[in-house]
Amino acid sequence: MEKTRTIQFRVTKEQHERIVNKALAKGYKTTSSYLLSAALQYDLALEERVEEINHVLKRLEKHINASRET
Repeated sequence: MEKTRTIQFRVTKEQHERIVNKALAKGYKTTSSYLLSAALQYDLALEERVEEINHVLKRLEKHINASRET
């Protein structure tokens, strides 16, 4: 997928050092790839959690409906 947008933001010297160190420690080649992954990972984790909750709710609904029929 072609990347056509840019995001820029300011950080302190200490924040920059922490970000760079974390990116290197986790094996990322660039801070950009690390930050992009970190930003989108939260969304993915949240989506997965919502799917789990929906699955549990559907099972509960089936159980409630089955108990009403008896």
